[in-house]
Amino acid sequence: MKRCMKVGEVVSFTERRCRNDATRNHATLALPAGQVHSSNARAVAVAMCESGDTATLGSGDWRAINVNIDGTIDAGAWQFTNHYVWNPDNLWAIEPVAQSLHMTGAEFMRRYPTPDLTPPYIQYYVFLHLWDNGAGAWHWSASKHCWGEVVR
Repeated sequence: MKRCMKVGEVVSFTERRCRNDATRNHATLALPAGQVHSSNARAVAVAMCESGDTATLGSGDWRAINVNIDGTIDAGAWQFTNHYVWNPDNLWAIEPVAQSLHMTGAEFMRRYPTPDLTPPYIQYYVFLHLWDNGAGAWHWSASKHCWGEVVR
């Protein structure tokens, strides 16, 4: 049986991600209308499955934090991992977004050290970069059973 973990708690569960309402205030995903790209429907569907109510595609939590059984942390609306994506030692995913915001990858990481502390529209830009018109959908393959019917 799956149960939510408190940050720092180590328990075994079958699914990789679990929403952590017990230790975080819920923050609904709201992207500024002027900054939303045409991929918005796809982005919202994936976010709802990653950090929202997967049964009803309810409101996503852009400040969600989930600790995986391997000790890595997924955070933000799209559950970016600290091991692979939001990693100050490996800026491959962050650097292009940082440059589009007229800053270096290092400056980006100083301003936004973790996804849950990053504004939703910045998380959205990172999602768009990783999604890459669908070519990067594999980043969210663990939740495809949820968003796959919505996103074609």
